[in-house]
Amino acid sequence: MQPGATPPDKNAVDHVREAAEQDVAGRDGDAALFSASDLHSDEQDPDTRPVAAAPESKEANVKPTGAPHRRRSTAGSGGGSSSAAKKQTATPSTSTTPALDPADELEVRLARMQFFRGAYTRRGINLERHFHPEPLLVTDLDLLSFEFTARLTLSKTIGEAKSGTGKSAPKPLDRAIWVAGLKQLVDADGGIVLTALRPSVRVRETVRDLGVTAISVDDLDRWEKTHLTPGLEDVGAHGPTAFAVDIHARKTVKGEPELERVYWFLRSEVWFLDSWLATKRLIGGLAVLRRYWTPEVEDDQALALRWMYAETLSILTFHLVVLVGRFQAFDHRDWQTIASDRLAEGAVPATNQRALADAFDKYLSHVLGELRAPATMSVETMGAFHPTPPDWTDSLIELLNRLEALPGLAELPRHTDLTIVERVVHRRHVDAEALAAVSTRDPEEFARMRRQVAAFLRGAVELPDAIDKAMTS
Repeated sequence: MQPGATPPDKNAVDHVREAAEQDVAGRDGDAALFSASDLHSDEQDPDTRPVAAAPESKEANVKPTGAPHRRRSTAGSGGGSSSAAKKQTATPSTSTTPALDPADELEVRLARMQFFRGAYTRRGINLERHFHPEPLLVTDLDLLSFEFTARLTLSKTIGEAKSGTGKSAPKPLDRAIWVAGLKQLVDADGGIVLTALRPSVRVRETVRDLGVTAISVDDLDRWEKTHLTPGLEDVGAHGPTAFAVDIHARKTVKGEPELERVYWFLRSEVWFLDSWLATKRLIGGLAVLRRYWTPEVEDDQALALRWMYAETLSILTFHLVVLVGRFQAFDHRDWQTIASDRLAEGAVPATNQRALADAFDKYLSHVLGELRAPATMSVETMGAFHPTPPDWTDSLIELLNRLEALPGLAELPRHTDLTIVERVVHRRHVDAEALAAVSTRDPEEFARMRRQVAAFLRGAVELPDAIDKAMTS
């Protein structure tokens, strides 16, 4: 899908917003998660010093002066009252589900199938921004999915969905060869091509040798008829409503430089970074989002912020599990040094940064000597340019140690993805059927893991009460 595509029917977005504005009584259990008093923190915005570098962008690097400006919507605002009403936790109905065009619908269905087949999945990953300013014919990846093994090794799959059936429609073999090349470009292990035109047996066998699986819409229909119940059609990050809220967030943050950088970081660059740097910048992104969160306000920007919070926490959890997998493969005696070095570096490796810092030290020592500066000044300047890891490095290492000891960690990214998006974006309870479709383990096992992550984040960057409760309940 092109980045500037026409958004689908806004009814789904309106529905999500209305769920935050309607009164409801008599709810118990974790319904408190959705109350007005719990959805926001009454505390003031934290210090604007981010724990980590905020996500960069290839767009203009504009920094706000003073407090961030919050654009307000004239519709859907439910904030400002000190005694706000309870929020309804409704589910989308067919009347509020947006109608997608055939191309977008097929893309959503492919990603949804991969998710419920066991992969951590995203769709529409932008390539233009990643390769900017080089021109690129391929605008995005229709599918990007990852599968963890029990040992936390990772397999990456990309995919393309084509809904055309006319004479000029892309042919299955052509698209499979295309994906085989694209697979090498983005360092993927496998590829999927989904076409409305049915690939022949010869095509399927030929492209299998290229690491590509060719399937038709008929194959997808059969899978959905067998495995996709009505209750799973529009849950979490995979369905028409999630598609609509994503586009709503993109339109809402346009013109807000910091938020727009965070949005495109989540939709593009984070998927091409090493997990160390991705983790550091995701935590920096949470610091940016916190500065824009306003208690007791439910407008367009609030919904966009909810989507970005959910996306950031989901992707962060994914990368944390990747890091645990690396932790298992290293000598634990070297882990502290390795982690500190990787978190200290940015685009330049830590070893190169140290070499540059040593050169600066020698130069400054020479200059201060020529100026006959006090010896104490020379000592104070030593190491000024050496790479320094974030303050929360030790806490992250401790978190990875704790997670490594927990069973079922390979399923945590998908379980967190479903839970956080349902609670934070869709504003509803997580359905037991959806949880069972993601994992047969007790949901409390994953809740304990999320609480470990939330405890780490409280020390690294402040989370609004609503987001914290969505992670810990």
